[in-house]
Amino acid sequence: MTDIKRKAKHGMFWSFLNQGSTQLINFVITLLLARILMPEDFGLIGIVSIFIAIGKSLTDAGFSSSLIRSKNVDEEDFSTIFFINLFSSILLYLIVFISAPYIAVFFSKTELENLIKMMGLIFIINASTLVQSTKLNKSLMFKEQFKLQTVALFISSSIAIYMALNDFGVWSLVVKDLSYGFFASIQLWFYSKWIPKLNISIKKLKYHFNFGYKLLLADILSKIFNNSYNIIIGKFVSTYQLGLFTRAKSMQELPNNIIFNSINRVLYPLLAEVNDNDVKLKNVYRQIMSIVAIVTIPILIFLSIVAKPLFIFLLTEKWNGAIPYFQILIIIAIISPFQQYNLNICKIKGRSDLVLKISVIQYFLIALSLFCIIPFGINGLLWGMVLANFGTVVITSLLAGNLISYTIKEQLIDLLKQFLLSSIVGFVTFLLLNYTLILYFNNFY
Repeated sequence: MTDIKRKAKHGMFWSFLNQGSTQLINFVITLLLARILMPEDFGLIGIVSIFIAIGKSLTDAGFSSSLIRSKNVDEEDFSTIFFINLFSSILLYLIVFISAPYIAVFFSKTELENLIKMMGLIFIINASTLVQSTKLNKSLMFKEQFKLQTVALFISSSIAIYMALNDFGVWSLVVKDLSYGFFASIQLWFYSKWIPKLNISIKKLKYHFNFGYKLLLADILSKIFNNSYNIIIGKFVSTYQLGLFTRAKSMQELPNNIIFNSINRVLYPLLAEVNDNDVKLKNVYRQIMSIVAIVTIPILIFLSIVAKPLFIFLLTEKWNGAIPYFQILIIIAIISPFQQYNLNICKIKGRSDLVLKISVIQYFLIALSLFCIIPFGINGLLWGMVLANFGTVVITSLLAGNLISYTIKEQLIDLLKQFLLSSIVGFVTFLLLNYTLILYFNNFY
């Protein structure tokens, strides 16, 4: 256990440094681009991201999670997954390339055709290094990932800012993502020191597919339904409103992306080593929930309070329409980490079937929430999202808790304590800083 603790501390440090720095740098770069570009540009990318997100799930197919959780994997496992992923990514790109004109017609945006054709190349880029990335994660080599991602982010961001300043518009956002994937992939080959061998095993493929396909179906459902908001807003409202929505959502997701992703990248492979001990799993789970709640909830509450001056200062007044969307989405940010950690328990215990079942329930609730846009507009849609996420968290907590003898009553008591404490901290923080910040921003503008 001492060795696990040592690896956890080392991995957590570099994971936080890696995730935190890349998220913050990317956030700052996006803010700069948002000040240069128009909401409509981000709205177009919001539509393209629907198909890119689904494509990324298809190329992964749950194989990376299977490779990490499996204790006895060898070169045959890695090579098999590498070539299967590469082949499927090429096939998927051809499908997207052919479908691009029809997607553009559906949204009545002719510029979408070339945007989708270009962005689809990310499938092949990512598939070529999925195994290399998985090997680094499995070995907790986050220091190496910090180096390569920082370099790739710096180069891609520089290119994007240059293009935005020279009136390339939405294409600066496309090139940013593509160039990041390209430069990160080159370095992943170097740091992983792994070269695939032409050694494909049908037996190995069946083993990983039997675990991964349920995660794949769950992930595809997730991408389809989570991005269904983009489809509805982009198709029936406007790309301008979609741009405001996607900007509010990215602002809302930042704190959790840094904290949750940093912890999860270390926690998942470590818990996979002790997945046979329910007592340890339960204890670690409770500790992680407490840490996440006490750190994120005060931050999110405070961000909701100072949303208006914050948006004006960071994004300028042209993004003011995103402020009410952001404040509603903050509620989802408070509860969503508990959903993700509960799903991790299901994965670690090998219950990918539960992950799929939970996903079906979640997206049934999301489908119901979509109808809220008809009588109540985008605000109704957002409140529907809140209710759908809350219902999913309750159901997931119940099912995942049963796997480690952590009852829903115990979870609610633990979370209530943390929520009350976090709310007090957030309120005190508000009293200390709110008036000073608002006065500063008002004077600034």
